[in-house]
Amino acid sequence: MSSSKSAASAAASLRLPGTQPLASTSHSCPVVSFEILPSPDVLSRALPRVRPHVIPWSARRHVGARLGLPGTLPSEMPPSQTDAPHAPSTHAAAPSAITRLARTLRGLPPAERWWGPGCAGMAGWLKRAAQTLPPEDLTPRFHALLARVRQGLPVLPEEARRHQYVLVRGMLGDELPGYLLDNVQRLERRGLSVREAAVDTEGLLADNVAVLREVLRDAEYFGRSVVMVGHSKGGVECTATLALYPELRHVVRAVVTLQAPYGGSSIAHDLATTPRLRRLIDFAFPLLFHGVSRSVEELSYPQRQAFIQQHPYPADIPTVSLATSRLSRTSTLYPLQRYLHERYGYQADGMVTAVDAEVPGARVVRLHDMDHAEAALRGLPGLVRYHPGDLTEVMVALALETR
Repeated sequence: MSSSKSAASAAASLRLPGTQPLASTSHSCPVVSFEILPSPDVLSRALPRVRPHVIPWSARRHVGARLGLPGTLPSEMPPSQTDAPHAPSTHAAAPSAITRLARTLRGLPPAERWWGPGCAGMAGWLKRAAQTLPPEDLTPRFHALLARVRQGLPVLPEEARRHQYVLVRGMLGDELPGYLLDNVQRLERRGLSVREAAVDTEGLLADNVAVLREVLRDAEYFGRSVVMVGHSKGGVECTATLALYPELRHVVRAVVTLQAPYGGSSIAHDLATTPRLRRLIDFAFPLLFHGVSRSVEELSYPQRQAFIQQHPYPADIPTVSLATSRLSRTSTLYPLQRYLHERYGYQADGMVTAVDAEVPGARVVRLHDMDHAEAALRGLPGLVRYHPGDLTEVMVALALETR
């Protein structure tokens, strides 16, 4: 009798809330049995901090296999196998702006999957077709004058103060802070009269030529001579103005082109002739820059060939051209430089190949360690080798050395 009471007390002490002991099968041999594993709802109430999903899935399956339990817990079963299926979430996350933009772009009509031959073999077409003598190379003279400028010594001739200097910006010049700022300030510190032409840097060639024509007419009215300095697309517009309006040649003392794609631009050609890339500039130029995408196409090789054949640049105007190239990881235009080098084998500054920047009949300065931005924008010390102000001062001095 005493043993039965002790067994009953032990059963009561081990029983968890919500569990019931099984009835004894015999009065003579009492057997006390109770549940060792309570039901999941009882376990969750008794141990609210225990979460089955805290244990890794691999460990749970291993332990369950040792105990002879099913491989899937009730909380992991599909809604049809669980006693209380989870209610679906009513708070769906709103798509982000990037997701909405991606859906919009995917909804646009697809462009033709064709890259074409690009501009392979087109760079230098003007130099190969020229019937004149090779241009005079002023690179040694340039480095000599550059060393004097860096030492603070004067290099400009006396006549420099008698002219007005018209600076013309290139593509996207209106969008880049500090573009041509050092170039203008250097000439002004030398006591020269400087004027920046109000061209639309993302506009068409004909519209910007009309602006430059009025600038030259103003100088003619006041009896002044002009030195035109154009960077990139601005250099093309300077030469186009004199080719289209030969009556204004007497107003211009000299022309300086800095990295101008006179023969064409490989990057502009691929942008304009590749359907997928052309679709991009047709969308981006009007939206982001309020410009005209056809201004990029005007710098492609077919467009430049047609224009130069109809309107050749006069050879009697003193002109100095800067042709540059660079292939360096420290350059901001390294991806474009590498693209032109690996696809075509061109030596370029990132936007224009060196051979296409040489204007026929002009004297040339060739630099192989300058990218397309260094002539108009100040770079980080140690990453660039030239200062835009030093470069402009030396190029103007070279243009004024001869008539």
